[in-house]
Amino acid sequence: MTSFAKVDVKEIKSNVLRSNFSEAEIEKLADLILESGGILKPLILKQNEIDSYLVLDGHLEYYAAVRAREKNPQQGETVNAFVISSKNEAVIQKQIQVLNDSNKLSDDSNQQSSTVPKSTNQERNSDWITSFEMRLSEIREILFQTKRDHEYRFIQIDKNFQEKQKLDLLDLLNTLEKQVLIEQLSRYGIQKDKIEAIYNARNQKEHKKFDSYQDVVKVTKGLGAGGMLGLVDVWARANKTAQ
Repeated sequence: MTSFAKVDVKEIKSNVLRSNFSEAEIEKLADLILESGGILKPLILKQNEIDSYLVLDGHLEYYAAVRAREKNPQQGETVNAFVISSKNEAVIQKQIQVLNDSNKLSDDSNQQSSTVPKSTNQERNSDWITSFEMRLSEIREILFQTKRDHEYRFIQIDKNFQEKQKLDLLDLLNTLEKQVLIEQLSRYGIQKDKIEAIYNARNQKEHKKFDSYQDVVKVTKGLGAGGMLGLVDVWARANKTAQ
């Protein structure tokens, strides 16, 4: 399964050396990322473990995002990405190779464009625009489907937890004081800054209480649907092991 998410830049690693890219190119792209509010082409990542990702494609964009975060930690905190599962890695790698080979051929063709009639260049530009619009449409469809999947999972999570008579994660998020909440959740590997962000968001609500897991995502800055689902999964596995 492939999902679209906003991922913390500090949780991403690349096995391609930064020295493979020009620092001037990285710097320029970092400025454009901050100016436009994000990268145009989402990274393709593989999740190694909770809060740890490896770049499969988009290494230049990754290093530019790192530089953007250095320049503006708040604005460059997260980056758009497609996160793939391990079982899809092989076929995704093949798709990446095909696209990269196609881009290389396109670059070689552009270098010879001076000898190509103007009308032919216009036709190619038109084809490129059409292709870009199709890819943009596909990305929008993926985003829409991902949003629906997240909403469905949250509904199911809320439903399942409401059927249980024991204390659940949502109850903990709604009732525990800050330090106790950090102590309870940190033991399961959940990052302290995420716990604090959830606690602060709860205190800003009028009734000091979250209505649902979707509500937690909505009001907690920087958490995101993927982060909330990861937290719930960790909690569910820990409770299953304890039973």
